[in-house]
Amino acid sequence: MASSEDLGGSTPELDSLVRDTDFFRSLVENGSDAIVSIDTESTVLYANQAVERVFGYEPEELVGEELTVLMPERFRSKHFNAVDRYLDTGERQLDWNSIRLPAKHKDGHEVPLSITFEEHTYEGKRIFSGIMRDISEEVERQRELERQNERLEQFASLVSHDLRDPLQAAKATTAVARAGDEEALEELEDIHDRMEALIEDVLTLAKQGRSVGETESIPLSTVAEAAWSTAGSESATLELADSLPTVSADTERLRTLFENLFRNALEHGSESATVSVAELDEAPGFYVADDGPGFEDADPAELFTYGYTTNEDGTGFGLSIVAEIAEAHGWEVTATESEDGGARFEVRT
Repeated sequence: MASSEDLGGSTPELDSLVRDTDFFRSLVENGSDAIVSIDTESTVLYANQAVERVFGYEPEELVGEELTVLMPERFRSKHFNAVDRYLDTGERQLDWNSIRLPAKHKDGHEVPLSITFEEHTYEGKRIFSGIMRDISEEVERQRELERQNERLEQFASLVSHDLRDPLQAAKATTAVARAGDEEALEELEDIHDRMEALIEDVLTLAKQGRSVGETESIPLSTVAEAAWSTAGSESATLELADSLPTVSADTERLRTLFENLFRNALEHGSESATVSVAELDEAPGFYVADDGPGFEDADPAELFTYGYTTNEDGTGFGLSIVAEIAEAHGWEVTATESEDGGARFEVRT
C-alpha cells in the first residue's frame, strides 16, 4: 500500500485516510465472518484470517486452491455447473443473499454456513466473493427446539396414557364408595392423589425438558407393589423375588415404568396371569416377566416405538414410555421370551 509520503507528502487529511483504510482492512481481515474471493475458474484469490476459525485453514493454505476444497463432495459438480451457467447466461440458480449451505472443515466435518455472494470487477476481471458465517450454534438451537417440541408431544401422550388406569380405578371405587364403604373412600382419595402426582410430574417434565426429576435410593419391591395396586388386577398374581435390589431412581417415573410393564402383561395375557419381578443374574438390574403367550406376531424390534401395538384397543405408548424412562435414568431395556414362554422385559441399571 502506498504511504502518505509516496502520495506527495503528509497532510492531516491524507494521514486520516490511511488510518481509516488500515482500520477497515483490519475489520475485514479479523471479522467473525470468513471471506473468500475466487476468479471465474473457482481458484481462491483471497481469504481473510477468519477462515482459520471457520474452516481450520490458514489463509495462505487456501490461496491458489480451488474453492471446492471447502465443499462436501456432493456439491462440487453442482458448483461448477452453476458457475458455468451464470457466466454464460447471467442466470442465478439460487439466491445470493444469506443462503444456507454446508461447508467442509479441514478435519473433514461439515460446518453449516449462511453465505452471501457478491460479484466485483478487478483489473478488468470478474471476481466473486463469499461472506460466510458459521451458524452451527443457530442450527443446534433449532434442533434442540425440534427435540423439545417432540418431547412435549410425547409428554401429552404420556399424560393421557398414564392417567387411564387411575381414572378407571377411581370410577370403580366411586361405585363402591356410594354404598357407604369407608375404605373405598380412602382408596379413592389415594387414587386422586396418584393422579395429581402424575399430572404435576409430567408438567414438570414438559417445563424442564427432562425425563426424570430428583432421584433417590428406592427398594424395587416397594415401587412394584405400589404400581401393582393401580395397574394390577384381583385375578392376576404378582410374584416378587425375595432379594430385589435397591436402585437410584425418580420414584414416580419408576412406578410408571412398572405400571406400564404390568399393564402390558395383563393386556396381552390372561386375566389370571402371573407376573414376576426379580433381579438379573448376569448384570445389575431387574426384569418383569409373565406367563402369557409372549410376543406372538409382534415385532420385537418395534416394541418400544411410539404408537406400535398389536392390540386393537391399545394406544402403543406403554412400552415406548418404559424405554423413555429407562433411557432417562441411563438404563437399558430389552425384550426377550420368558422361561414360561411369555414376555420378559429386562432393565439393566
